[in-house]
Amino acid sequence: MKSEKNYRALCATQFDIPLGGSLMIALVGGGGKTSAAFWLAKQFKNQGHCVLVSTTTKMYLPDSYQADNFINLEHNHNQLIPYSHLDLSEPSITFCYKNKIASNNKSDKIKVSGVTPELIDELKNDSPFTVFIIESDGAKCLPIKAPDRHEPCIPITSDMVIGVTGAEVIHTRAIPERIHRWNIFSALTQCSTGDIIDHRILGNLIEHQQGMFKHAPEQAIKIWLINKIDLAANYSALTQLAHKVISKTTRLDAIWLAAMNSQAPIKNVLTRD
Repeated sequence: MKSEKNYRALCATQFDIPLGGSLMIALVGGGGKTSAAFWLAKQFKNQGHCVLVSTTTKMYLPDSYQADNFINLEHNHNQLIPYSHLDLSEPSITFCYKNKIASNNKSDKIKVSGVTPELIDELKNDSPFTVFIIESDGAKCLPIKAPDRHEPCIPITSDMVIGVTGAEVIHTRAIPERIHRWNIFSALTQCSTGDIIDHRILGNLIEHQQGMFKHAPEQAIKIWLINKIDLAANYSALTQLAHKVISKTTRLDAIWLAAMNSQAPIKNVLTRD
């Protein structure tokens, strides 16, 4: 397999957007989906695209500096997302959500609900946006999860699905409180409380039809993003684990080793031979 520091050279074809076409990226899993979504959005904006960021579940309302435009659909009774009032003649990031969610939490962070996958699919086929980045899963801020029966909510026109895992949980003992949907995770991965979360368990999560890439379109590029590598106990061991997983996988196209909150987040990329 290939291992390159320069992910642009290695993943260039994955980001090629045909003239007059569009690209849909869905993010699932845990461990930093929102950070990844807005980093990707910024990259595409810098490449000259009008980017729509949204969610099919719930996510925190981004800060004003993270998006150029905000679309609130709370009082919109049409079946379409309105965008005619926006100036999309220049590259931009637009964040779209359904409504704010009432909470007793005293945190400054506001959660919002998203739109349906069907609405996103419809918008992809007829809108001025050329890149769509959709947070399609929830994990209660935990680093790893398995999907429930109704999860994840991935638009069927997704061209790429990125599964995110927090590196801080890898090579540690499985503690149910640190894993979202523990009972499902345990059954899918054959992991018991106290087991080390190693390449076997993670490989099971990735490969299982009901696992990390459940509901991902067959033709979509599938990437495992290991985030927060700065929190990994042993980066060398983490890299060795990634090599083992990519060498045995039948589902993954690439693995990204990353620290999404850093200036240059993608530190290494592995691809299948």
